[in-house]
Amino acid sequence: MAAQTEGGVLRWFLSGRWQAGISIAVLFSAAGLVPFLAAPLLLNCVALMALVTLQAGRKESFEVLLIAGVAAALFTLNPWYGVAFALVAWLPGRLLGEGLQWDVQWGGVVWVVIGLSLLALALSLWVIPRGVGPAFWQTQMEHLLAPARKELSTTQRQVLGDMTRLMPGILAAGMALLWTLAALLASRWRERFQGVLVPQRVFRDWVLPDQLIWLLVATLLGISLLHGNALWPVQNLAILVGGLYLLQGLSFMHLWFASRGWPLFVLTAFYIGLILLSQLLLVIAVLGIVDRVFHLRQRLAGSRS
Repeated sequence: MAAQTEGGVLRWFLSGRWQAGISIAVLFSAAGLVPFLAAPLLLNCVALMALVTLQAGRKESFEVLLIAGVAAALFTLNPWYGVAFALVAWLPGRLLGEGLQWDVQWGGVVWVVIGLSLLALALSLWVIPRGVGPAFWQTQMEHLLAPARKELSTTQRQVLGDMTRLMPGILAAGMALLWTLAALLASRWRERFQGVLVPQRVFRDWVLPDQLIWLLVATLLGISLLHGNALWPVQNLAILVGGLYLLQGLSFMHLWFASRGWPLFVLTAFYIGLILLSQLLLVIAVLGIVDRVFHLRQRLAGSRS
């Protein structure tokens, strides 16, 4: 890989396949060994793989796969880490890089995130539980909460039990958010590497395809008509679809704040409010649906002009 412009750490990272491969392997190995840092470390792994694909090319991304996969297996003394790296970090990063190359905006990345999140949901529903279904996730939650079980009230246990049934959907929605952040990071890193100071791809331009509304309609119909074991996959699909429209709603909020020229700390306060009042997430997801159905962002642009 050849770097042709200044970029500090990015220039060093992209200056050779060995630098890129070993760096990513270190991050991925640390993600497996330090669970509470797994999410941010995995985020950076995926973003860096997308950057390699975007800036260096497809051939180099395969070479980095081999180097980082072998290195991760050696670092952890576990050959399965190499396989996990290929599936969890390299494949999403490669596809996100392809999506960034496909479209100058976010169209390609949006389709990649939708496809990957649906795949993650299918794996969480049927492959990982090995046909056991919700009981698998119930067992995992019981093991996780065993040390604090005596401190939980009956109501809290019931709430956690209800959430356990929705774990596949929550995990898939969480991964969709992680992949979106990874694409944003990779896009911005490439712009900085090329000396572009003002971001060309901004999150307020993130728009879901119109066709996704039919998946939402099918999900709502399934929840209304299905019962028993057949309802469980549809409930989890609803969580994922809601997560995708949450991204749409957040994108609209970014556009709305930008249209008023408000400073960054106002947007930061908005996200702090979302963290403190998680019920607002549903409101933002509904806003995302309304935006796509009634084209609110076009109306907002028209009112500005």
